[in-house]
Amino acid sequence: MKILKTFGNIPHDKLLHFFYGTIITFVSVLIFGLKGLWITVVIAAAKELIYDKLMKKGNCEVMDFIFTCLPCIMFLILYYVRTL
Repeated sequence: MKILKTFGNIPHDKLLHFFYGTIITFVSVLIFGLKGLWITVVIAAAKELIYDKLMKKGNCEVMDFIFTCLPCIMFLILYYVRTL
């Protein structure tokens, strides 16, 4: 029950970053293989640095970057567990 409360408290903005990170990761891995994970990292960093910080269209937050890249980490865990 405590876990459900923890996940229920994740802000909507972070969930959107996770969702779009998942889509970007899926498409980039489908097209480029494992090297496609770097595309997600670059897009997440560019979004935070260029769009949010330089253009001042949003808040530049490290947690936004982490939530966008989290699907990459999950994919790597599943990939390496499968190869064991």
